Amino acid sequence: MAEWNKNVRLLRTLNDDHEGKFAAVEGEVEDGDGEKKSAVLLFEKTPFQFDDLVKLMQDDEKQFKVDFINDVYHKYTVEARSACNDVKLAYIYPAAPLHIKKYSKKEFSLICETSQRYETIVRPYIEKNQLNAQWVYNIIDGKSERERILLENDQFIILPDIMWDGKAIDSLHILGLVKSHDIHSIRDLKPEHIPLLESLLAKTKEFLSSKYGISPKTIRAFFHYPPTFYHLHVHFTALRNRLCGCEVERAHLVEDVIDHLKLQSNYYQIKTLYYKVAVNDPLYKLLEEEDKA
Repeated sequence: MAEWNKNVRLLRTLNDDHEGKFAAVEGEVEDGDGEKKSAVLLFEKTPFQFDDLVKLMQDDEKQFKVDFINDVYHKYTVEARSACNDVKLAYIYPAAPLHIKKYSKKEFSLICETSQRYETIVRPYIEKNQLNAQWVYNIIDGKSERERILLENDQFIILPDIMWDGKAIDSLHILGLVKSHDIHSIRDLKPEHIPLLESLLAKTKEFLSSKYGISPKTIRAFFHYPPTFYHLHVHFTALRNRLCGCEVERAHLVEDVIDHLKLQSNYYQIKTLYYKVAVNDPLYKLLEEEDKA
């Protein structure tokens, strides 16, 4: 595996996020039997470190190219050389078509999911098309990533998100995986799950506060709906992290979810949920067809 990267042929850019300094690329790998299999490579530039910036400013001034100077405003293009911040790379292989789809750039539209639409359209679609969550079960069952686990008890596990570098606190992103296999999303949550949610929220924030020296009040905890994979999990991120899927049409704060369950026992079984779906997603087409019927 030491030279695995030499066997990957890059095919095309799936997504290039300028704001997030992130790129997803589709690749192809030919195995020993001559069979070609897809791969997805996720590149992300790590945050700047002060020492690197000091080195950058002390290097040969010829690397600075003037773009323009206007009154007090100066803009330069800098050839970073060795002072360039590192690039993190996540590698998915073999990649299924759903992985390619997940990391491709998309156009989105807001949709309305009533409880009736969830039962008749969304849930059957999810059961047929969701991404395989075997990697989650491998972690829960102790088969993989044991060295990455930060905290574990009989109810949940927390570990760093695959794309967090583990250093920059402003971009902190931690996953809390519930061990129960029976809770797939917030649609399945009921009052009986409140103690679990409260424990996960309190103990994870306490742990992260102690480990990273940050206030619990600077940590947001939320569910995605719809989630990327249908095994209940919570995202814990720094408030300054804006590139973690925390937008209003996707994220549901854990505190809000707990309050809703206390207000009404079947809240998430009857609540109409609004969220974004890619317009090229078959689910969007199914819902649009019902709208036109």
